[in-house]
Amino acid sequence: MLFIGEEFMNFRYSVLAFALANASMVVAAEEQTRELENMVTTATLSARDSATVPAFTTVITAEDIERSAVTSLADLLRDTVGVHNSNDSLGRDELRIRGLGGDYTLILVNGKRVSSGSAFAKGSDVDYNSIPLNSIDRVEIIRGPMSSVYGADAIGGVLNIITKAPTQEWSGNVSAEYRTIESGEDGQQQRLGASVRGELAPGSRLFVAIEQKQHDAWYEDRADKKANEPPRLEEKTSTNLFVTLSQDLNAEQTLDVDLALNKDDRPLGVYASGPRTREQELERMELALTHTGRWGWGTTTAFVKHEDSEVKDFNSSYAAPQTHNTGEQNLYAKAYANVTAGSHAIVAGMDYRHQEIEDKTTYLKTGKLSIDELAAFVQDEITVADNLFVTLGGRLDNHEIFGSNFSPKAYVVYQVNNALTVKGGVSKAFKAPDGSYLSEEYRVISCGGACSLAGNPDLKAETSINYEAGIELRQDTWEMALSWFNNDIDDLIERQITYDTNNDPVAAEWINVAKANTNGFELTASADVLSNLTLSGNMTYLDTEYEDAAGEKFVLTGRPEYEANTTVDWQASDAVSALLSVNYLAGMQYSSWANNGGTWVQEFPVAKSYYRTDLGVVGKVSDTFTLRGGVKNLTDVQLSEIDPSYTLFELGRNYYVSGTYNF
Repeated sequence: MLFIGEEFMNFRYSVLAFALANASMVVAAEEQTRELENMVTTATLSARDSATVPAFTTVITAEDIERSAVTSLADLLRDTVGVHNSNDSLGRDELRIRGLGGDYTLILVNGKRVSSGSAFAKGSDVDYNSIPLNSIDRVEIIRGPMSSVYGADAIGGVLNIITKAPTQEWSGNVSAEYRTIESGEDGQQQRLGASVRGELAPGSRLFVAIEQKQHDAWYEDRADKKANEPPRLEEKTSTNLFVTLSQDLNAEQTLDVDLALNKDDRPLGVYASGPRTREQELERMELALTHTGRWGWGTTTAFVKHEDSEVKDFNSSYAAPQTHNTGEQNLYAKAYANVTAGSHAIVAGMDYRHQEIEDKTTYLKTGKLSIDELAAFVQDEITVADNLFVTLGGRLDNHEIFGSNFSPKAYVVYQVNNALTVKGGVSKAFKAPDGSYLSEEYRVISCGGACSLAGNPDLKAETSINYEAGIELRQDTWEMALSWFNNDIDDLIERQITYDTNNDPVAAEWINVAKANTNGFELTASADVLSNLTLSGNMTYLDTEYEDAAGEKFVLTGRPEYEANTTVDWQASDAVSALLSVNYLAGMQYSSWANNGGTWVQEFPVAKSYYRTDLGVVGKVSDTFTLRGGVKNLTDVQLSEIDPSYTLFELGRNYYVSGTYNF
């Protein structure tokens, strides 16, 4: 308040000055918060403003996670521009960036790869769900290739989960969530979480987060439901622990120790294709040691990480023994330095990866598989002018089987003015097949339990040339970004299924498709319509094609042509806010077979489009307690009723309530 009654008129100038000073401090604080939200580290291995970073990025904060009431990281990312969650017949998640599958999306936790999901059948969702939600400070999503820095796994993009850092002041929280599904049968979900962080001793800080999630199997309510039909969402219980101990060695050096423990149980269930049963259990431990140095000439980061995972996989389709015990160990080491020399901001380093999988049942001859990879990389951000930045980079990979390969990158960022930025670049990438793909010994159950998927020792490495360009606009009350991308991939690896005369799948193997292309546009926008009302949205257009060895062209199935999201965020009061979001999906094509006069013909029908609507309310009961509630899938969309072609699924209308106590 500027004035508080007539008796204070004599102090009007001092009061006015004080108010203006306060206002300027508030504005400065808001601007600082906005600047921090716009900073990204993943693309350059150093903090940069997202406007000038050589990539198109999205940042999701801890506040976004709390307000959206998601159940997993995959659930959180599904409405992000350029990202599509292609879950399978059991509800297991696979995130695709710009139309490229999960194998082309690199998952990092604090810049360190998470890579033991390959031991788990269709297990990428283990990686997505292994980090407690209450431990996440932010998620940086790099849409587009980052192979020149991170290697071939990053052709599609990078998801970097950055956890909360230990602090000097002690604080923590306890949270609980319950979710129930109105339609179908069963499907109740619960989640419990807790975290604490603070200083143990001068220079020694600790952060601990733990989470347990449990959801019952959920069965769709369909008129054509068969007896003994499998659930649409499998039963699962997972427990995740994440610990960081940070020790200051001196004013310039810090040593961090990270420990992660994951346990994932998926009890006995049945396959859709017949009376086959399966049960899986995974246990994983990750231990990492990181040294950070801040020197007069720049900074250095070096870490080593060890992963040890074990999978117990029972499947009635297996030949005896029907329980496979698979162990996987990954050793990952990386060291790099950031140096600024005049107009050059240089990062250079090396990394090493060793993967070893042990499975005496699957790998009949040797009982195991091991792969070694060594790489060196360098990236130079050149400030050509105050508003013009050119980034040149490259990575040399040395693979045990495929030898040496070089992945270069060139990128230009031009700031037309304070509001408008134009950027674009080109890169080349090399991706070796996963070791299991190459092994002729390898067999894993596929086709919904109806066939075995075999390795192929004749596979070639995939190579790609990737282009992107676009603009970003920022104003005080609104912002917008438009980007175009094009990925040309040679020798794309896809699954090929062999069918019998009744068109039932009998075998499958990995093969190289001659050529593939994904291209499209991404649009994001956000505007403060009122001081307490924000409207935001995004849209992704995707076009895909692959050409087989005979020159015949097809679409890459299971990818939507259009996907759009709109969100209305209303801050009703200081204590209450509401979030309404609508998701639209269209143009999803699938492969099917039709009997045409005794001849089976492959067709690619387009599934019908659909909308999904979510509504949530957040109430701050006190300074320490927050309550949330809402409805997901408000209109109770059932994809099996909209179009039976869908292999995706949406949970029926479900209600949730959650609470968080901060201390």
